[in-house]
Amino acid sequence: MKGYQCTNCPYETMVEVAFCPQCRQQAFKEKEVPNIGEVYSFTTIRVAPPEFAVFAPYQVALVSLTDKLKITAFIQEDIAIGDSVILKEVREKAFVFKPVGLE
Repeated sequence: MKGYQCTNCPYETMVEVAFCPQCRQQAFKEKEVPNIGEVYSFTTIRVAPPEFAVFAPYQVALVSLTDKLKITAFIQEDIAIGDSVILKEVREKAFVFKPVGLE
């Protein structure tokens, strides 16, 4: 999976940004990021907005991919903090993960 790292400081991101929020530099380099991570935190959405109602209940999780990089993920299966999850797809700019072992 592709990510980005600021060329001036250790800031990492999964999406292209105009400038680094830490040091304000505008130079980034592409970086390979693992597609497997660990659930750091999550919440279960039971009453979803109309456009996501068909998916409810679902989890919105903070997934730790590296020591410095955590991303927000959509997960339909039940999960717990510390579970290993793998990227399933990127759908409409949303990172969709599923628990490892359900491939």
